[in-house]
Amino acid sequence: MPSVKNPLEEAVYPAEELAKYNLIGSSGQIRMHDPANTDNGSVVTMKRKVKHKIHPNNKSKTHIRRQISGCSWNLSRWYAFIHWKNLFVVVVVPLFGMMLGVMLRPAIWRNTMYFTLWNYIITMISINIYYHRYLSHHSFDFKHDHLPIALAVVSCGAGITSAKNWCSSHRVHHRYCDVTDADPHNIRKGVLFSHYGWMILKHSKKISNVIRECKLDTLPNERIVKWQYNYYMLLFLFAGLIFPCLFCGLLWGDYLGGLIYGGILKIFLVQNSIFSINSLGHLLGSQPYNNNKSNRNNFILGIITLGEGNQNFHHEFPMDYRNGYEWYSFDPTKWTIRLLELFGQVTNIKKAQQNTIEKSLIQQQQRLLDDIRSQLNWGIPIDKLPVFSPEEFKALSLNSKNRYLVVVSGIIHDVTPFAQDHPGGLSLIRASHGKDATTAFNGAVYQHSNAAHNLLATMRIGKIGGCESLYWRQQRIENKNVPLDNDSEGKRIVRIGGQETSFGQLGSTAGAA
Repeated sequence: MPSVKNPLEEAVYPAEELAKYNLIGSSGQIRMHDPANTDNGSVVTMKRKVKHKIHPNNKSKTHIRRQISGCSWNLSRWYAFIHWKNLFVVVVVPLFGMMLGVMLRPAIWRNTMYFTLWNYIITMISINIYYHRYLSHHSFDFKHDHLPIALAVVSCGAGITSAKNWCSSHRVHHRYCDVTDADPHNIRKGVLFSHYGWMILKHSKKISNVIRECKLDTLPNERIVKWQYNYYMLLFLFAGLIFPCLFCGLLWGDYLGGLIYGGILKIFLVQNSIFSINSLGHLLGSQPYNNNKSNRNNFILGIITLGEGNQNFHHEFPMDYRNGYEWYSFDPTKWTIRLLELFGQVTNIKKAQQNTIEKSLIQQQQRLLDDIRSQLNWGIPIDKLPVFSPEEFKALSLNSKNRYLVVVSGIIHDVTPFAQDHPGGLSLIRASHGKDATTAFNGAVYQHSNAAHNLLATMRIGKIGGCESLYWRQQRIENKNVPLDNDSEGKRIVRIGGQETSFGQLGSTAGAA
């Protein structure tokens, strides 16, 4: 019996295609015409070996590539998930410094401690001004280049990566805040992940793609950004380790203390302060502007980070150079920017309109009120009440023994449970049984309080047909399932998400710049 050829064993390809993909000369048998006699229309026949089925035990390389692309964790290949450079800068360097400090126990000079505190403050404010408010959100402009260069160098001493990398990740965080598949340090993945994990673990393929897209965004003063990006590691070693060591050593002879405390300890403190914005800033605190997302205002975080604690404000108004509009908001970074403006170093400072800020505040308060209002007992909704004709109500009153039914604004109420406790006495209740007590209830006998109106609403059992004009407004006010359109003065209430420009939930795309 003649053998049947596998159609995969032999294929015909144009010569130019093989040359394009560099397949000529690769593994496998290739039959081809003499290249000297090959024209554009000639073909090359290539023998290809039949691929063997991969044994299940040999899937590790393919599996780990899929894992890094966003699938589940694979413990057998854990090292392939680690971002080793970040692990060295964020974990190894601080731990090594702490161990070295414990083992050698260098003399703790008071000046070294003062320098460590000063270095921490200068580094934090440099990052807040240069990385965050200038590059990421373009909240102001520098008049000259010398100050941005100095801030770029000092910021490298924190070891939180270059401005280009940091800004791209931060802008992605603003655009996809709390979206599991896109936010680089999503708090929904846990506090440890949003604090440390996102830095020392490789990003999924989706996050890497959106960060790469954000790297294409135009940043202010690109020349300095590229320069810092190209020499970041050298600048980190100089600003983070060498400079503190030499400064403390040359001035008061504490080289080792300057390296450990002024350098490594400062790096550890700055890094964890910055990381706390991603973790604690989305976990603990208040949400006065919008509670759609996890960002919060945290006063203690503001002290630690020197002004980056009001994350709820910042996510609502990212271009504002302030991190809170109140004069008493603790924001040394804001004060520094204002001081630089007075000295003519920065210009074009941006801040949100006060009217816009106050609208966000009142809308969030309205949302909280709506939530509380929906949980209260407002009585049976008026549109759910049975309708009685005047004759039917009269018959119901005559047949109701030991019950007291009164009509107020066209609504029938059974006030029997409250009759004995009525401040005006039971006789007034008896006198109103089976009658319309609207006039008496609203001032002819006594002008009842707002609380009395709310209590009466819980006793309604029906409504009189033909009296819709008397109770339609009350129905609109009390229906907890239907938000009010207008306030007590008739002005339209615009809620969060109720603006004309809002159109459903197409995604989380809060602007970052």
